[in-house]
Amino acid sequence: MTLDYKNPNDWGKSPLTDSALRKQQFKAENPEQWAAMISADIEALSTPIFESEDYPPFTGTEFLATHETIDDHPYSAAFGQFLGNGIDADIANILAFGSNRFDLISEDFDDPVRQLATRIYSRFEDMGYWDELPLEPSDINYDLIPY
Repeated sequence: MTLDYKNPNDWGKSPLTDSALRKQQFKAENPEQWAAMISADIEALSTPIFESEDYPPFTGTEFLATHETIDDHPYSAAFGQFLGNGIDADIANILAFGSNRFDLISEDFDDPVRQLATRIYSRFEDMGYWDELPLEPSDINYDLIPY
């Protein structure tokens, strides 16, 4: 069964509506491919985050809004350092997971905030912070955390 989405009253209302209409049309015209895409999405979501790509499971703003303390963050020492030095929560979260995306702070290499973030990141990298996540908070050697 093919759906007809050529009604001008449906298209062009918003990019979000158009995207939903395209997906519905694809789903109706290609049910096998749609089922395969959904199965792949479900499988990807069931894979633990540390076995999949290295990307934060939440944004920094989302984390701060849903947690009373940053101690629950998997990389709380790095996240706290980046936050404490004035870096945006979302960028701090990305950096805390070990992704060196300093371009998100500024394209300018001479930007003082970018330079500070680079120094903090380098210190954490030098001490092997992302090599292995401690299993217990007691395993963290707080004397090695760069302040």
